[in-house]
Amino acid sequence: MIRLVVDSTFGLSKEYVKKNKIEVVNLKMILDNEIFDEGFEDTWDKFYEKMKTSKSFPTTSQPSPQDFMDAIDRIYKEDENAEILILTIANSLSGTINSATIAANSYEGKRIVAHDTRNATTCCRMLVEEIIEHINNGISFDNLLDLLPTIENSLKIQFVPASMDSLKRSGRIGTLSATLVDIFRIKPLFQFANGKVTITKKVLGLSKAITDAILLLPKKLKKLYVCYIYDRTNVPMILSKLKTMLNISEIEEVKLEPVFGVHVGIGAVGLASLAEY
Repeated sequence: MIRLVVDSTFGLSKEYVKKNKIEVVNLKMILDNEIFDEGFEDTWDKFYEKMKTSKSFPTTSQPSPQDFMDAIDRIYKEDENAEILILTIANSLSGTINSATIAANSYEGKRIVAHDTRNATTCCRMLVEEIIEHINNGISFDNLLDLLPTIENSLKIQFVPASMDSLKRSGRIGTLSATLVDIFRIKPLFQFANGKVTITKKVLGLSKAITDAILLLPKKLKKLYVCYIYDRTNVPMILSKLKTMLNISEIEEVKLEPVFGVHVGIGAVGLASLAEY
């Protein structure tokens, strides 16, 4: 049987993980000398509230190889013949894949593959959803490994930060650029796909940025989620635009996990999409 191990940045729900026998390995956030396991959505608000009021900037910490080995051992206690696929957040954002690879290589004679998804947050969630569907349809381990790049190349997330402060303080963007963007109320439209962050547009105002994000969506959509970081104030505007521009009236909202929130900032919104493949 094929089993999955993922890191907590995938933002999977407790219910989904339990139903599909997925093992989750936590990243951590450190703020004011307090350590938070990223965990599941029911624990995120505590961290976000502290992040809102603290004068300090949080940092994040990747799992250790032992964390992944513990997850692997839990699987082998249930099924000693399991074929295990470990999926991690993009290596360009975190070194989590390094710990996963060390863990995978620690088991001789076992079928374990550690894989850098080259994606992040909700795109990783969509990848898992596709993988589970293929597993349920009987795909072999080798064929699944062959299919992964095709799915990954069909994923992207576009997001607009509420301000540039978190991106600046996390070192994702230069101080001068961030300051000028905030002063002139320019909204950069970021895109993360294939392991790379790019700015696809710079426009005046959030509404225009979201319009451009919708125009840049794949022509043939298989799946689309509206994403936000803790504060969903601007989500209704996005839903309205999707209905007007694409005639999409039913769409799931996804609250993004804290590790992504640390680097992008509370109040950011975006669209995560999977194109037909």
